[in-house]
Amino acid sequence: EVDFKLEGSDGALRVYTTRPDTLFGATYMVLAPEHPLVSTITTADRLAAVESYVDVASRKSDLDRTDLAKEKTGEFTGAYAINPVNGERIPIWIADYVLSSYGTGAIMAVPAHDERDLEFAQKFELPVHVVVEAPEGESLGFTGNGTSVESGFLTGLPTPEAKARITDWLQENGKGKRTINFK
Repeated sequence: EVDFKLEGSDGALRVYTTRPDTLFGATYMVLAPEHPLVSTITTADRLAAVESYVDVASRKSDLDRTDLAKEKTGEFTGAYAINPVNGERIPIWIADYVLSSYGTGAIMAVPAHDERDLEFAQKFELPVHVVVEAPEGESLGFTGNGTSVESGFLTGLPTPEAKARITDWLQENGKGKRTINFK
């Protein structure tokens, strides 16, 4: 689990990830529409759009929401989180492809290394930063093991070693912890 500080607040947004080695590539966050922080962090100018989206999402089943073939939808909350590894400001969105029943109901989106995140980023013109060098012939959306690139102190490490190193760093710095999540 990784904690992203909420901008302008003492609070944090906790995410569960199986790929902590890709933290340097997180370019946005996504909360499930029913996540308890949605009502707290949404700015006044985004409130009507976010409330409308939450209402529509509440009428969909989990199966409908996670259908890989469906077009990605979402709304920007107006809020930002701070990436714990590089201090970058990251916009927080809500989207129905994130479920409150899985993990913490929030994700760090690393579009270069996740197909759903990539589709969302492309639709909403969000940045994509490659942080794992893929084998020859692989493209954006690569989810396998490779070598960390553009990743600060992880650069040059193979995925298994990068995962261990970043998890140790997060724990030592009070920004996350090792955990196991069963489906």
